[in-house]
Amino acid sequence: MVSSTALLEVRNVTKTFDNVVRALDGVSIEVKCGEMLSIVGENGAGKSTLMKILVGIYQPDRGELYHMGRPVRFPRNPLEALKRGIAMVYQERGIIPHLKVYQFLFLGLEDRFTKLGRLQLEKIIGLAKTVFDELGIKCDMGSYLYELPLSTQKMIEITRAILSIKLSVGDGETSRLTPLIILDEPTAPLSIEERDELFEYLLNLKKENSFIFVSHIIPEILKFSDRVYVLRDGKVVASHDLSKEKILEEELFKEIVGRETLYELLKRYDYGAAEVDRKPIVLSIQGLSKKGYYSNVSFDLREGECIGLFGPTGCGKSEVAKTIYGIIAPDSGRMLVDGKELRRKGAPHERVGMRIGYFSGETGKELFLFWPIRKNVSIVNFEKIVRKPLKAFNVISLRLEKSLAEKIVKKLRVRAPSVETECYSLSGGNKQKLSVGKWLEKSPRILVLEDPTIGIDVGAREDIYEVLLDMKRNGISMILVSDDPKEYAILCDKILAMKNGVIQKIYTNEEFRKVISL
Repeated sequence: MVSSTALLEVRNVTKTFDNVVRALDGVSIEVKCGEMLSIVGENGAGKSTLMKILVGIYQPDRGELYHMGRPVRFPRNPLEALKRGIAMVYQERGIIPHLKVYQFLFLGLEDRFTKLGRLQLEKIIGLAKTVFDELGIKCDMGSYLYELPLSTQKMIEITRAILSIKLSVGDGETSRLTPLIILDEPTAPLSIEERDELFEYLLNLKKENSFIFVSHIIPEILKFSDRVYVLRDGKVVASHDLSKEKILEEELFKEIVGRETLYELLKRYDYGAAEVDRKPIVLSIQGLSKKGYYSNVSFDLREGECIGLFGPTGCGKSEVAKTIYGIIAPDSGRMLVDGKELRRKGAPHERVGMRIGYFSGETGKELFLFWPIRKNVSIVNFEKIVRKPLKAFNVISLRLEKSLAEKIVKKLRVRAPSVETECYSLSGGNKQKLSVGKWLEKSPRILVLEDPTIGIDVGAREDIYEVLLDMKRNGISMILVSDDPKEYAILCDKILAMKNGVIQKIYTNEEFRKVISL
């Protein structure tokens, strides 16, 4: 049960970078004992800056901090934050894959378990087992982290954060301390089933801990949070007590982005229109099989159509998508593009030559992070930037290259100082906009999409949806694989439901929306 007592209160915090960019502008929030508090907002809204202030990575320009009603100074570093009972689990995996579970849990805390110069392994393993039993985590202490499911890895990260707090404060303070764990996009890389497991674990932890939950996945925020703050442009623009009021996804979307939402996209886009069914077939998949992954997969993709491969983790949808792009070779079956058969063992570069594109939502995977935006755009659009008089010699025009990049940056609202900005410095949402945007001028015949909006805010997500829907209108065909059912409802004309590597049922967009109650 959530206490009425404020565990932590932040008042009027302001933070400016380089005397130019105001990341936070008079932000005030409070976290109560035993609650799950969510903070939502677009990339650049100030969420990460606020969290980094709470754990001592940044110092605010001004503002006040109160702990259990008493004024305290802001932590000057993460270790000081730990001693205050505050720890953060970051979006990027913070595990060390080749450590065993018990080794990772107590990494950096070994001095607490050293006697006469010897590490007390039995004591460490015994304490770890006790903690895991209390929290309901089923895991062998001797397992290597890389052997475990992503959801279990994330649970172990969170458990380590709590243990670090309890072992960093004085023994007399532990019993009266409520740990505050900040979770930055913990569910972004997880499947639907793994997310459910993680939340079951978190709800169990809430009895003795408080959480700040930063996420872009609105349904899980509304389902599991006690309260929510909305940040936009460095300010708190709304807050809701979800135990006292019911707020719809659409309403929260509008508060976050301050403009049209995906619900308007659903209303105005004509899915599965009759003319699509009369368009020519651009891709024909016939009896495609890969032992252990999928069996006898067959479907036709038409010009301007998006087909979704839908199903639980391990159903074979991702492997089919990778096969179409040439990453995985099938054992049998045929793939034809405009009637011309693709080599089963063809490589991705051959697919690009046939105007088949591929986009994965894993942040930065589709980009050369230490290259500028300009070069990342031009690498798949080489023919657009070659000087015409010297085309035979492949001489690049820097003017054309820059102009092309600026055009895409403007169209997708990529936030960057210039096209010379190196991509590693972009936010996750802007990286993904750029990853899909570089295919705009390439005009692919077919675009294979895997989780195109995973882990990014709703505003950036809708920018990408708008671009993809425009590409469909211009005749580009798509294959979609995602863990977000709403993504299928927004983008797909048909949805092929898969289970155990086999297509079980085919839905129209309208039928699928009814199934997911949208």
